[in-house]
Amino acid sequence: MLLPLFFACAADPAVAPSPPTPVPAPSEPAPTWFIERKQVSPESVAWLKAQGWWPLKVGYFADVPAFSVHWAVMRADGMLEKRGLEVEYQTFNSGPPILEAFMAGQTQVTHYGDFPFWNTVDKGVPAMAFAVTGVNNEVALVVPGDSPFHTLDELRAADHELVIGTTLGSYAEFYLRSIPDLHYRIAGMGMRDAQGVPKGVDAVAIWDPHLSFALGKGLGRKIDNVYPWYFPTGYEFARGEIDEHAPDVMQALADATVEALVAVRADPDRAATIYTEDPRAKAWSKVDIRAQIDRYITVYQPTYKYLHADFWATEDARVVAAQFAAGRLTRDRTAEELKSNFAPRYIADTFSRLAWEVPKQPVFIPEGWAGTVGQPPYPPTLHESSAPPR
Repeated sequence: MLLPLFFACAADPAVAPSPPTPVPAPSEPAPTWFIERKQVSPESVAWLKAQGWWPLKVGYFADVPAFSVHWAVMRADGMLEKRGLEVEYQTFNSGPPILEAFMAGQTQVTHYGDFPFWNTVDKGVPAMAFAVTGVNNEVALVVPGDSPFHTLDELRAADHELVIGTTLGSYAEFYLRSIPDLHYRIAGMGMRDAQGVPKGVDAVAIWDPHLSFALGKGLGRKIDNVYPWYFPTGYEFARGEIDEHAPDVMQALADATVEALVAVRADPDRAATIYTEDPRAKAWSKVDIRAQIDRYITVYQPTYKYLHADFWATEDARVVAAQFAAGRLTRDRTAEELKSNFAPRYIADTFSRLAWEVPKQPVFIPEGWAGTVGQPPYPPTLHESSAPPR
């Protein structure tokens, strides 16, 4: 059971290293964590230093707040440092650089979506996921405002091959591939281009906050979204060697992740301010970030961080199979194989010390749900437009 109060106050890895971004100052005094912060052992510190991983380098997105705002709070409040780690943070504005930085060894801890995560594993880079970084960040199909199409069925009945803009190798692409009887070719583009719903495309598949931007500016109309077809997620993960040789470092990461998440929920305005202090996050206002927090973080109990290995391995087996069929992975993998890259025990340990119960299934799956993971279309689940904040 959750405690009522938690605070005393409420491509190939060949990239040139870039300097770390400045650490933003906290907007207010940092909150106080409810339980004792377990310290990393001297032996693990020595092991990290022997690997050349001191300070420990952490990378996170500056343009996907639903996945990242807790990392910004963790950084601002020194939550890993309070557990005995020396840390250097780097933020990123696009998928390939954050992926390449981890694969090149420039970061040892990071997060991104399931598509690039399994690409990392396929390239032989040891990676161990210890938490879900976010769930159900909306991906939607948006048509231009003057489009003759108003429903998904009308798109399916089009008399020509559709051109749909999206980011190749992303979960937006997988969402498209999950929709049956939709005939299209993809125009590859980044999210910042796609959010403008450019001329020459019949539709774009975009995720939030780019989706909110496009709809808010009246640049297009939403005619379908991801929820019946696919559960979009991402993982927080570290080098597999850390899991093997310094598990107390993994535990510190898990503990700090939960502490930061609860801090976001306790004071979302402060969290939004901290996030926007990063120079790379200037495309989004504090109002934008706060809206994303409300849509994707406070809508769920914080136990959504727990990585249900069977559930996510089953769903991601579809992702891996699609990537392999497209020639982007060297081999297919079973759900059982995928589970070897999941380490939910660390978050489970955090929950245990907080006297929280590990949820029996992901928090967005309602009781009595009639669906079967891995077999869409899915019956309704709980997400930003269907569940009240908790």
